[in-house]
Amino acid sequence: MKRLLAVSLFALAAAACHEIPQDAPKPYAGKEDTKAYAGDLFKGDKQKYEQALAQRAQLQNEYARTGGAKQ
Repeated sequence: MKRLLAVSLFALAAAACHEIPQDAPKPYAGKEDTKAYAGDLFKGDKQKYEQALAQRAQLQNEYARTGGAKQ
């Protein structure tokens, strides 16, 4: 009985010690991403791009759009 228990504990300990290697994944080797403001619409002007984003965010703000902010 003791021998069976010892063998079982050894098997359990041996199974717990096995670890799958966790190497870091390979870095992305594809093309580099272009900036969002580098297209034809903004022609590389980052400030114009940020202003357009701010204006779009204001138009999506229901509180400011319906006039609730004026009170």
